[in-house]
Amino acid sequence: MPDLGERADIDRLVRDFYRQAAMDDLLGPVFAAALIDWNRHIETLVDFWCWQLLGERGYAGNPLRAHEPANSRTPFTAEHYERWVGLFLDTVDAAFIGPLAELAKGRAVKMARAMQRLLSGEEDHGDASIGVLWTSAPRVG
Repeated sequence: MPDLGERADIDRLVRDFYRQAAMDDLLGPVFAAALIDWNRHIETLVDFWCWQLLGERGYAGNPLRAHEPANSRTPFTAEHYERWVGLFLDTVDAAFIGPLAELAKGRAVKMARAMQRLLSGEEDHGDASIGVLWTSAPRVG
């Protein structure tokens, strides 16, 4: 199995994951209520993950704040976050292996935790672990 070494790999991951998430019994209704333009959203998600994993510039936005409208329509529960993370990890593991695949899984877990704190109104006391955001592509190998 390959690692997430280039944009085409990340595109595949994003499309595989969100195809499953949109049809999931628990997550699907949240996506349906959000009225997502999937063509535009997928490209934004690929840009986000390319920035996170490959250091490619192109993503502009705040992923945590971007989810506030969807959360106000259909409040995210602990079960939503747990399912999102589980499905993401399973999707990575089904097709990719290597340091960037592991990094993607770690970033997804941290993102879900941060989003859950923000959208539930929890205070961040500064003790939450955060990962490095790449300013240039990470060296692998």
